[in-house]
Amino acid sequence: MNLLRTLSRTHFRSHQLIDNFHQVKIRNIRNDWKIRPYSNTARQSEVFKKYWNVYKPVMTDPSNKSIRNKILSTTGVGIVTYYFYSKKSPSARVKKMSNVFKKGKFEETANPKNLVERKDLEDTLSKILQPSLHNYYLIMGTHGTGKTTLIQNTILKLKKPKGVVHFKCPSDVNEFSKELAKHLDCELYPDAGRQSKYADWSLLRRQLVSTAHYYMKTYKRPMVLILDQIDRIAKKDPEFLGILQDFAKDYADKGSIIIVFVSSESLIPRLLQSRSAWSRATTLQIGDISDEAAVKFLQDSGIEENISKYAVKYLTGGRFTLLNLFQNKYKMTPKNVLEEYKKHLFMSIKEDMRSMKLPKNHKIFIKLIESHAIDIDQATNIIPLDMIRELIEANILRHQNYTVSFHSRYVENYFKEVNKTESKI
Repeated sequence: MNLLRTLSRTHFRSHQLIDNFHQVKIRNIRNDWKIRPYSNTARQSEVFKKYWNVYKPVMTDPSNKSIRNKILSTTGVGIVTYYFYSKKSPSARVKKMSNVFKKGKFEETANPKNLVERKDLEDTLSKILQPSLHNYYLIMGTHGTGKTTLIQNTILKLKKPKGVVHFKCPSDVNEFSKELAKHLDCELYPDAGRQSKYADWSLLRRQLVSTAHYYMKTYKRPMVLILDQIDRIAKKDPEFLGILQDFAKDYADKGSIIIVFVSSESLIPRLLQSRSAWSRATTLQIGDISDEAAVKFLQDSGIEENISKYAVKYLTGGRFTLLNLFQNKYKMTPKNVLEEYKKHLFMSIKEDMRSMKLPKNHKIFIKLIESHAIDIDQATNIIPLDMIRELIEANILRHQNYTVSFHSRYVENYFKEVNKTESKI
């Protein structure tokens, strides 16, 4: 009936194309439509019947070819207008974005063959991704612990409607809203006369809110948006991180949108905890898997037991990314895999140390060999904070729970070997 209404109105507005006789009749029909106390559907039916009765003689009489052509052309314009409007209407855009959440989406597909089963974490994540509480979340874990892969694998196992979209924040903060809109199949139509620093986010925010309302009404549950690598936002635009946090808190309160921040650095919780919106946050820590699980993972991929145990003990530990790299290295050079992999890892440390112009026997490394972790305040008395940050970015050190430690097992063993050799000399 919407089509009938659109066509009727289109024809009424085109009455100037028709002769005076038909103009009078159309005006009468329009007046009838306004004054009759019918329902909208009844009015539309009545108008359409009167409209057809007016034009039936014209459409069936061959002598009225000119008028008939005008009517048909106007009808065509009306159909095209209706089609364009329905496709570009807010309702269509809302349904389009809602469908993205329904299906579930992420940028990279996790390979089930390369996954370490982490059932407890997956169960916890499933509760976060199909929420019942009015919270937003922060998922923390050192780079390489498999946060993204774990999230993607959990999304794959969810039943439809999944209600979850996973998005990796771009390195260019200014492109965040545009890239996220593209990921959500959403078109932004900015007002050129009212541009501001966060204009694109304001537009996308309204679209998200409208979609969340529709999604909640349709599926009786909130939709979940995962913002991975949120560190990129925090480093370059802390103000925008605050805006995103306020948005997460407000709509967690309403229970319509659940935002999940994913971070590899300790900078994020410090920034988030400093604001009142932290009251609605819940954190989940993702760490390394156990040595036993790591050895089993390598053995299951066809690597000999003794090689697997050595690799885990001295190089990979339970770090998910390192385990996958070792697995791939083994496929390429199975005979010398331990030597080649160790050489590759140690070379990356040497290059980073050379670029930072730090000695291998610096006090910070000696102290960490003696005690696996030291308090951040104690660490800053040994080495400047900005240097600690550089070492963290180079994956040599890591900063968690207000302590500093070696980033991974191979880093610790590198400095142990180097300093042991130098002490003998």
